[in-house]
Amino acid sequence: MAVSASSGAQNVLSVTQLTDLNAKLTSASITVTLKGMCNHPHTMTVSSKNGGLVPLIKTEASSEFIQHIDYSASISWASSVSVLQTEGVQGQTSPSVVAPGAVSGDLRLDISIASANAADAPVVAGTFTDNLVIVFTPLL
Repeated sequence: MAVSASSGAQNVLSVTQLTDLNAKLTSASITVTLKGMCNHPHTMTVSSKNGGLVPLIKTEASSEFIQHIDYSASISWASSVSVLQTEGVQGQTSPSVVAPGAVSGDLRLDISIASANAADAPVVAGTFTDNLVIVFTPLL
């Protein structure tokens, strides 16, 4: 995986090698570290818009093809870790973690796709996408 685009509001991660020569899912992982600061006690959650990677354009295919790819996302912030394991549920959210005070430092994001979750089926052709959102909510 690689960071392919970045702006103040979002970073785009691309899986540069999702399948092997036989269209079978390969494992992939990336670690991204971002600088962050929150000046108040807060909670943090991670959510997945699609509940995993899904084709941008749906393709008619038999059930022998993979059309949904689960992944795990682990977010480390201060002394807290929030883990999201996608399961195909749109809007799926991790349990919230609490930062009891102000925090400034590195936010570490580890994303991994395991080839083991693919059985032995080929992946349907196309561009797969998901939006992973990290939310900080102040504790008032």
